Amino acid sequence: VQEQERSKVNIIIIWFTMDITEVSIIHHMGIVLLVIWLISCFSSCHPLVYVISLIYLYLVHENFAEKFRRKVRFEERRQANQKRVLSDSESVRWLNHLIENIWPICMENIVSQKLLLPIIPWFLEKYKPWTAEEAMVQNLYMGRSPPMITEMRVSRQSTGDDHLVLEMGLNFKTDDDMSAILAVKLTKILGFGMSAKMHLTGMHVEGKVRVGIKFLPKWPFLGRLRVSFVEPPYFHMTVNPIFPHGLDVTEVPGIAGWLDKLLTVALEETLVEPNMLVVNVEKFVSPEPPVLFYHVTLETWYSFDVKEPVGHALVEIMEGSDMKPSDMNGLADPYIKGQLGAYQFKTKIQKKTLSPKWYEEFKIPIASWDSPNLLEIGVRDKDHIFDDTLGDCCVKINDFRDGERHDMWLPLQNIKMGRLHLAVKVIAAEVKEVEQHYDDNASKSEFKKEDDVDKFSEISKKLAVDQFEPIDVEGQIETGIWVHHPGADVAQVWEPRKGKDRSVHKDTGSVNSSIKSEPSPNDSSSTDESLEGNKPKSGNVFNTKFGF
Repeated sequence: VQEQERSKVNIIIIWFTMDITEVSIIHHMGIVLLVIWLISCFSSCHPLVYVISLIYLYLVHENFAEKFRRKVRFEERRQANQKRVLSDSESVRWLNHLIENIWPICMENIVSQKLLLPIIPWFLEKYKPWTAEEAMVQNLYMGRSPPMITEMRVSRQSTGDDHLVLEMGLNFKTDDDMSAILAVKLTKILGFGMSAKMHLTGMHVEGKVRVGIKFLPKWPFLGRLRVSFVEPPYFHMTVNPIFPHGLDVTEVPGIAGWLDKLLTVALEETLVEPNMLVVNVEKFVSPEPPVLFYHVTLETWYSFDVKEPVGHALVEIMEGSDMKPSDMNGLADPYIKGQLGAYQFKTKIQKKTLSPKWYEEFKIPIASWDSPNLLEIGVRDKDHIFDDTLGDCCVKINDFRDGERHDMWLPLQNIKMGRLHLAVKVIAAEVKEVEQHYDDNASKSEFKKEDDVDKFSEISKKLAVDQFEPIDVEGQIETGIWVHHPGADVAQVWEPRKGKDRSVHKDTGSVNSSIKSEPSPNDSSSTDESLEGNKPKSGNVFNTKFGF
């Protein structure tokens, strides 16, 4: 009862402390009414305009409601930590108290200027949308509100050569004073090469982070940090075009889904396990060279490790039969959306037919054989507003690893009629040829069979080595930070999201169940008991997947 009363008080406080200039659903209602009034002035206000306006306001309300709930929950956690600081020596409240005091002094500058600012250009260059020709960060200030650690666990059995592995819950919601300016140059096709500024005035990140630490016997004593999210985090940004105050474009339906999809791909391919950010602490803390040598690239202190696919699935979508009539004319406009892991595909739309024929082929990468690799296929009917569901079906790719082509007719589930004709063939990853350089004077007779065996084993070892993708920082010579993509023997631990709740098909199981289960005897945990009931679920993450 006390928790409910406290939540009501927090909601009232947040509601009355909202600035009148802060964009809310009232502003969107005003925009809708203004548009309807302008259309009615020309005597062309069709009833469809009111339906579209209602749908628009509903989608905006959903975004505002979710954002408001998370803001209330964040305030509750922050107040609970402030009231009980240093009361329990075994909890992480002392760490939050320490971060809160250090953040405005030096920690914010280190995070924004030393860590994020050198890495962001690499992300922008690799994951910028097709509408932008060039993007760069002109200013970055994270604000006065520090990140909060909700829980922490120490794993006694570390993987690889890490001496210590920490698993902690991260909740970081910036204050209103956050400021970041992103200069974007549009493509000539879309914006005639014009430039525009995007103002990032807010950010909220929730997730579980795993940090691997390798120590050194000398300064700086920390040799390497490996950082990754255990599962896809919740990530939200407040973006205002042109001016720092005004309409948040991330709350506009359509733009919100596009931006979430863009951020999801960038995070899952670089920072979600088994991919990770690797920081060379020795190079990071090394003194900067004189300004005279800044024209030479400095030694980079970071990189990303990205995993290569272990194989590909060739999926042929051929035809369908006995589809459910969804339109008024007794026919349908069917098309297919499919997904395997993070890869999504979509066929062309077949107009006015119940027996569509596509004959399209898709080459889908397979991240790991240890994951279920469930190919989810949904048949949809194309409509003007919402597409109808004509049925779903699933294919277990792991059952077809023999290299043969498997032709099949699958009945559509969740519906009483309809079949889908497709074929699946799984091929192994292409083995890259390793060039061997020999002396021109050496004859072929000098190489024996034993040498050939040694060379083959050496090539196999090279192919099994993890991939390291360096991140180039302007003004540095050698890489010190990179993206680590584990080899083919490492399984992908994250599962693709499905809608807002990230529900996974029942046949796939839950890969992350071991994370959510109780700690094993080999793990020592330290959790904020007062906040345990309010742990964020991993469900409210980017809305990038289509629902089936």
